Amino acid sequence: MRCAVISISVYEIRSKMKRLLVAVGSTNPVKIEAAKRAFSRFWSVEVRGIKVDSGVPLEPIGPSVVEGAKNRAKASLMKTGADFGVGVEGGIFYLANRYYCTGFVWIERRDGVYGTGTSGWFECPKKFLPKLLKGKELGDLMAELSGKENIRREEGAIGFFTRGAVSRTDLYTHGILMALARFVSAERWPG
Repeated sequence: MRCAVISISVYEIRSKMKRLLVAVGSTNPVKIEAAKRAFSRFWSVEVRGIKVDSGVPLEPIGPSVVEGAKNRAKASLMKTGADFGVGVEGGIFYLANRYYCTGFVWIERRDGVYGTGTSGWFECPKKFLPKLLKGKELGDLMAELSGKENIRREEGAIGFFTRGAVSRTDLYTHGILMALARFVSAERWPG
């Protein structure tokens, strides 16, 4: 009789034995809920929002979006000693002669291994661009447009524009799942 060899990491065994602590580098309830939704698909988790500085402009563009997510993940790990640190940074990228809004995600495990991903992208309204490129936050512009002061902590721009079909939490859950791919695939990840 042949025995199958199962490859499982020590980290995977440990994560199945206890509840994982996930620190999100933000106190925004949208980002915290998105992390809960994504991580709980695979593990038993406790998710905590941690106030950290992103180290980038309030409305980051291009590489600053990535840097902000990385800074948030690393700072949340340093402040808590969690199993995973999650950084989600909303911002703008330029692609194919258009500007797009997205959330970049950086997830770092306590041992320094990290995964990245993005939420879905949606085209930035052209009327917003001049103000956004000068540093005004999308959340502020959306508050003015919608009349909802806390829209960034609720449905977000995507929720407003899709009439609730997709919320900001949905968008960020997607991005977090993309960044988690390397962790949940374990031995399937090719390096």
